[in-house]
Amino acid sequence: MSIPHIPDDAPFSGEQRVWLSGFLAGLNSRLLESAAPVGGASVAASAEAAGAPLLVLYGTQTGNAEAVANDAAAKARTLGFAPEVLGLDDVDMARIAGAERALIVCSTYGEGEMPDNAHLFWKALSAETAPRLEGLSFSVLALGDTGYDGFCQAGKLIDTRLEQLGARRVAARVDCDVDFEAPAAGWIDEAAAALPRG
Repeated sequence: MSIPHIPDDAPFSGEQRVWLSGFLAGLNSRLLESAAPVGGASVAASAEAAGAPLLVLYGTQTGNAEAVANDAAAKARTLGFAPEVLGLDDVDMARIAGAERALIVCSTYGEGEMPDNAHLFWKALSAETAPRLEGLSFSVLALGDTGYDGFCQAGKLIDTRLEQLGARRVAARVDCDVDFEAPAAGWIDEAAAALPRG
């Protein structure tokens, strides 16, 4: 579909160009709306074509875990998954319980504490009322600093707790020091490839 535009050499004044640009922008938005799929069947078909759903969750203090999570999502897309990247506190236990696949990247703050955007998640996950997670396949990447006590403790806790709740680990947890890029890339490749497709 060609998008309407004003040729550079068209004989219009500046005021006329502004008016015509607005008019054509309105036309363009209507064309795009009419081309979009409408109805539940089309939406469902689009979702199915996008691949198997995958949660890529991160707990971060400085942004490193979020960056790795985005890298993991990009890799998963190339393998036919439909990843959704979310902060740990942005996902509730009902969503985790209904998920079939999750990759989790979590940094450790201070002396072994959860990062700022993982406190609510950890509180719910570690509660006695946490749901069973037998349907979930997962892997965890832990980021930390060996200069502190509790090296990678947040990731270790999440990894252990998911297993306790019945989730299936598809790739071993990797604990990264401050130079995390290479081990993180290795974990992404291994964990993404090990996730079940169907």
